Amino acid sequence: MDGVRRIGTEVYSNYNNGSDGTILFPALRKLDLSRMLNLEEWTDVMEPATTTGLMVFPCLEELSIQFCNQLKSAPCFFSSLKKLLIRDMCSTTFENIISKLTTLTSLEVWNISGLACLPEKLLQKNASLMSLTVAGWADLVSIVSHEDVWAFCTSLRSLKIKVCWKLQIQGVPSHLQRLEISGCVTLPTGLQSCTSLTLLEIQRCDKLKSIPNLGQLRSLTQLKIRYCDNLISIPDLRGLHSLIELRICHCPKLTSLPEGLESLTRLKTLAIGKFCEELDDFPSLVSIEHLHASLQHLELRGWPKLKSIPDNIQVLTALESLFISHFEGMETLPEWLTKLSSLQILEIFRCSKLKESCAIGGKERYRIAHIPDIRIY
Repeated sequence: MDGVRRIGTEVYSNYNNGSDGTILFPALRKLDLSRMLNLEEWTDVMEPATTTGLMVFPCLEELSIQFCNQLKSAPCFFSSLKKLLIRDMCSTTFENIISKLTTLTSLEVWNISGLACLPEKLLQKNASLMSLTVAGWADLVSIVSHEDVWAFCTSLRSLKIKVCWKLQIQGVPSHLQRLEISGCVTLPTGLQSCTSLTLLEIQRCDKLKSIPNLGQLRSLTQLKIRYCDNLISIPDLRGLHSLIELRICHCPKLTSLPEGLESLTRLKTLAIGKFCEELDDFPSLVSIEHLHASLQHLELRGWPKLKSIPDNIQVLTALESLFISHFEGMETLPEWLTKLSSLQILEIFRCSKLKESCAIGGKERYRIAHIPDIRIY
């Protein structure tokens, strides 16, 4: 509604319970304002007071304000708010909206102009905050003004940081369970102390060249490292005995897999490649032979030079699904593929020389005839 410049008090006028004062929007639980590009003012009703019994949005639990970047004023009385999403807003309006919040469990903030870090009181007063996302924030220099502020975030379990190029991450709460970092220059300091982490995702961090030692993250079940164009090394993964899913994909300067894969005895899903295109062969997968009894899902992403998939795969007798993509030089499938008797799904994507020969009636079809679900793109 590009023509709307003001939401006035008339929007509240028809809500009255007729007894103990006035209740405005007595049942509303979710409110979204989106793409009101010329909205400048959202007028607050008169300030709630115990003497009048006035209540505004008493049941509102979710509020989303996105792409209303001309908004200069908005209410601040949201006594039951649990989830708040703010995107593209000036700092004064944002700070007014959050000034009285004490019940948040989820906060997602995108691009607050003129604000270099989250207001300290916001984290201090919302001790129940469990999920925090900061994203697309051009002016963000630090999430918190100093590391001690994290001490107030005793309930925080999930932290997502996306596309904040100026950000220097000064530590993170040690009790985090999920940490997702995308489009940042550096990783948080003190990452090794997050021993409760179950998910760590690092992607599109173009300037990242290495990753610190992760050996202390013994609760980690998912590790995803993707689209890091300058990453040249990943530390030894020994010690990550809880790991169930590992994805190392689209890191074009990697020339080898991390050490310690053989120790990941609980690993069920492995996705690897594409790596340095100067390599004539896929990096050795000898270390995953020890996973023959656990690994169920394998994804391999190649590059034009490669003419075959690694032979080590034939020992993975528990494998249920196999995804092969971008092996553009591969003309035939290996004979040993018939040995993978547990294989239920085979996906072949962008392997141009294989596509025709593996299609119904093709000369390679007999090698995969035992697989119930075959998908060729």
